[in-house]
Amino acid sequence: MRTTIPLGVMVKRRAAFLLLATLAALQMVGCGDGKKAVGHSDISAQVLKIDPNPDPAVVKWAGCLDTVTSCVQAGGDVGACATAEACEARCVDALQTALKGASGREAQLDAFETVFIRPGAVCRPGDRAAP
Repeated sequence: MRTTIPLGVMVKRRAAFLLLATLAALQMVGCGDGKKAVGHSDISAQVLKIDPNPDPAVVKWAGCLDTVTSCVQAGGDVGACATAEACEARCVDALQTALKGASGREAQLDAFETVFIRPGAVCRPGDRAAP
């Protein structure tokens, strides 16, 4: 007598098999001989690595972005959130110029991105600041 397996059960079994086979293949490829190559470091160490000599311009810029982002998320106005204390005065001035004629929150956020975030932005530090 032949037993019929419902289609849903068969699909789940195949999916589980494919998942296990993929994980096993990744394990074999990733493990190698268990020795790390010279200069190799694992990803978690790279993620947690801190630059002991950060670029001051990048630190100032990141602080400005953090302050403005927190303020805007709390409901603040984009122009009012970018203060000379948090951001460079020239950047605040550039933002105020970009905000002229910007109506609505979306247009204000676009103006902020144009001044601070997009490649070539006036207030974005050099190449190290690339997202």
